[in-house]
Amino acid sequence: MAGQCEDTPHRGVKSLPGPCLLPAVDDRVLYRKIDAHIVPLMFASYFLQFLDKVLINYANIMGLQEDLGMHGQQFSWLATAFFIAYSVAEFPQGWLLQKFPPATVLGINVLLWGVLVSSTAACRNFASLLAVRTLLGVFEAVITPALILITSQWYTRRESTPRYGIWYCGLGAGQIIGGLISFAAQHGSRMASFSGWRIMFIAVGLFNLIIATLILLLLPNTPEAATWLSEAERIRIREKLALDQAGTGRKVFRKTALVEALAFDIHVWILFFLTILIVIPSGVITTFSATLIRGFGYDSKSAALLNIPSGVVSIIATLGCTYAILMDFPRCVGIIFLMVPTLIGAGLMSFYEGSKGGVLAGIYLINFVVAPLVLVYALAGVNTQGYTKKVTMNAVVAVGFGIANIIGPQTFLSWEAPGYISAKITIFAVSGAVIVVAAMLRLLYGWRNRQRIRERQAELDAFSSGRIDIRTLEKLEETDIQNKAFVYVY
Repeated sequence: MAGQCEDTPHRGVKSLPGPCLLPAVDDRVLYRKIDAHIVPLMFASYFLQFLDKVLINYANIMGLQEDLGMHGQQFSWLATAFFIAYSVAEFPQGWLLQKFPPATVLGINVLLWGVLVSSTAACRNFASLLAVRTLLGVFEAVITPALILITSQWYTRRESTPRYGIWYCGLGAGQIIGGLISFAAQHGSRMASFSGWRIMFIAVGLFNLIIATLILLLLPNTPEAATWLSEAERIRIREKLALDQAGTGRKVFRKTALVEALAFDIHVWILFFLTILIVIPSGVITTFSATLIRGFGYDSKSAALLNIPSGVVSIIATLGCTYAILMDFPRCVGIIFLMVPTLIGAGLMSFYEGSKGGVLAGIYLINFVVAPLVLVYALAGVNTQGYTKKVTMNAVVAVGFGIANIIGPQTFLSWEAPGYISAKITIFAVSGAVIVVAAMLRLLYGWRNRQRIRERQAELDAFSSGRIDIRTLEKLEETDIQNKAFVYVY
């Protein structure tokens, strides 16, 4: 593909006359370069936010409750308090992303995660641990909105979904590494005041600080700020995003876009409820899987290792579904397909009365429910136009994530241990509801697109006849509702 500059016409797009002195740009080389610089840091940040949360799962089987004198529902309240703070902090974090560069906001928050995770080792009672977990929830609230915005700055709508999948695999990697860390820490010496779970929190906290430093130093806030891109490559990125109706638009607050997202766009709220339904079983199984496995009669070391295949399943499901989307497999249908093994797993875990192996297989299959969430993130990112509406949409989805994780732990009733039948039935019921809501979302997108066929064709005709300037298109601040030529992908 030949390189373009602002004074060079492309695909019938009218522009100003003048010589082009920029070299040709090969898209494959360009995106290999972007992937190498951007994706590993996004993966690392998502990996750490999950690992920071799930450490409490492993600490629980390493003597956390005994060391801190916890009892009853207090452990469940640790997870609930985290996600109450997470949900409340979404809109303040969204305001920060609106006002300041997203990569900088992300890096500072990751730095604060490291401080708080390390501080967990100093907790001596339930109250101090609750305070640390609540603050951690406030600062981790940035993760999903920030990564969706950052991805949208670099990739077209078709290109972005596999990248969502790659950084979202940090969740599965967190399950795997968390199990190994827990297993290793349980083999360390146990001192009266410094048990293995405290060592685990310090080690992971320090790793957070390292990654935060790398994000602040190496992750560009915009393509224009990337010193490793040439001018021709920066222009090529802007051009591709504009023609694809992608990107984030200018960072200008627009009240009308905020009101539209919260009050008038049913698409936003369907994704909100879909997120809640997906995350209830996902959050339960990632937070309590080691506890459930131990309840089957395994010791804590075996429970840590036996939780590792859950991470493998979630990675395979995530990469499989996102690359299927790259091959034009329908996104909403992908969500429905992924819920089938989830339902089978929920049935095995909840109602199977045979061997331990069958119940373990059920827990592993439930981890397919992790993958649909990345498709929800992708739909939120690619089907929302305008910077303010994108920030709002991302915050709403993240609030849904937090609410689901508030509900999920409370289904684990201490007096039902070790069976936890209420939690198991909840997982089974909401997994079925996901299929219904995903089908509704598909029908909504199809209906909206049928209303826009004529407008979209007129826009494409304008491109081909040279009536639209690429720079004019880049400045459009319309939302996806206002822009009658916007086409939803599903």
